[in-house]
Amino acid sequence: MKIDHLRLRAYIGYLDWEKEKLQDLVISFSFKYDAEQAVQADDVAYAPDYKHLTKLIISLVDNQSFHLIETLADKIYQTIAGFNETIQAIKVVVEKPHALRFADNVKVKISGKDRLHRALIALGSNIDAEENMTKVIGYLRELGTIENQTACICTKPLKFEAQPDFLNAALLLHTNLPLIQLQARLKQIELKMGRVRTVNKNAPRVIDLDVITFNGRIIDTKDMVELPFLAGFVKELQPEIFTRE
Repeated sequence: MKIDHLRLRAYIGYLDWEKEKLQDLVISFSFKYDAEQAVQADDVAYAPDYKHLTKLIISLVDNQSFHLIETLADKIYQTIAGFNETIQAIKVVVEKPHALRFADNVKVKISGKDRLHRALIALGSNIDAEENMTKVIGYLRELGTIENQTACICTKPLKFEAQPDFLNAALLLHTNLPLIQLQARLKQIELKMGRVRTVNKNAPRVIDLDVITFNGRIIDTKDMVELPFLAGFVKELQPEIFTRE
């Protein structure tokens, strides 16, 4: 999906006259998402609403004030990234026409491939739990840099009680993988470590890996309600999420 040459006006610059005079800006942005479900259903409900997203960007930019074009470009990028968790490969271009003498414009580009994402990943095991909770850390380090992690806690099985207690923990990961690719890699790690999925989705497991937050956004609020210890992990590692809400 690509939106080309959205023409807006804003107060852009740090000089006194730039703070008082509206200037032209030209904004282009693009992103990728898995369109298979939207195409099969021919239903906009399964696709990011680019019209709504464009209105958000217009509201963010038009007649607003920014010192740096770089700041504006980053705010647009963050708006797109937070709009829908399926969005990936974001690119943003902000042009400031006639900002320099003898030049057509000044241009700032931001590409998602140059950005790291911040994901809170929950870990759980109740089969050889201590060994597997240690082992999985090595696999997760292959996906990025671990910023912080909680201690392991022991929890009772909540949905299927006829099984051993769990060890659970969480960690913050900086990764260049977008959400969908990260979730796919986590499933690959589970498979590599020997997890077998059965009809009983709450059966004992060698390892369980789930993305709880991504770039500061809670991915599955249902899990947070059904498994209260997850909220505790978020409060410990990303307290700003609850403060913001």
